[in-house]
Amino acid sequence: MSDKYIFDSERLEYVVERRTFAYHCKRCRKFLFAALAVGVFCWALSYINMIPSAEAIQLKKIGDKYISDIKHLDNKFTQIEDFLSEIQFHDDSCYRVLAKMTPLSSDKRKASFGGVNRYEMLEGYFNTDLLVDYNRKVDILSKKLNLQMQSYEAVVRSAKRCDDSLLSIPAILPILPTSYRVSSPFGWREHPITHRQVHHDGLDMAAVEGSRVYSSGNGVVVSVSSDAGGYGKQVIVDHGFGYKTRYAHLSKFSVHVGDTVSRGTEIGRVGNTGLSTGPHLHYEVITSRGRQNPVNYFVKDLTTSEYKEMVESFTMAE
Repeated sequence: MSDKYIFDSERLEYVVERRTFAYHCKRCRKFLFAALAVGVFCWALSYINMIPSAEAIQLKKIGDKYISDIKHLDNKFTQIEDFLSEIQFHDDSCYRVLAKMTPLSSDKRKASFGGVNRYEMLEGYFNTDLLVDYNRKVDILSKKLNLQMQSYEAVVRSAKRCDDSLLSIPAILPILPTSYRVSSPFGWREHPITHRQVHHDGLDMAAVEGSRVYSSGNGVVVSVSSDAGGYGKQVIVDHGFGYKTRYAHLSKFSVHVGDTVSRGTEIGRVGNTGLSTGPHLHYEVITSRGRQNPVNYFVKDLTTSEYKEMVESFTMAE
């Protein structure tokens, strides 16, 4: 670096400037202040960027609402899945059985997806896990619903092929759904009169005396007895295909031996005849394998209004 000259007024000549420590400190201070100013400026820019803009705040609100809506839909999916599980249970335990079809296996009912990553396009978002879970549930539910529709279509096709046998199965309640209570179920019990442990071969349905009793399936009346021992007044219907039903402790009859009855035809009224402690219907389902628990044959998902409508339709058909 070249020397710097200054004019010495006493000597009246230019002399080399002597650079003292104070001189160097003064120069360094200028650079220090300049660096500090640049640092403060950079920090200010960074701080300003950390303060969200009005647009960013609005976008965050929209994102929060979007996530909240997805979580709300997730709860709805849970309710729908529970309802679908109930439908599947009825399909396997009732409709497919009545249609003489094998219930679908649990493995078949489970919807699963494998192979290619179906949700690759959802990756890279801040809420990717939530989006993937939501879309997976939609796909699984759609697959289960599609399988259920296929099952119902198969049941309908099978029902058309075996319509007569289906209508003959004792599948409805012999009393209006809201007009009775079970006073004694099928199975071992202490007899209410003899007090001995005996097997109860049917289902006792306590009801108001005079309540209507309906045939639970198509068939022919093969017995109308006014004094059937402990059964009192009873009617027996032969439904064919290995099924018979007994309706006992009646107060009166609405059919005769040889009558052809349809499911929902009135065959008598609730009474208190025979060995009975109060008005009720003793109802039995008899097959070639012996007495069966009637509860296993009831289609219980008919509402009272649907039941009445069914009975009226059969009555008009006759």
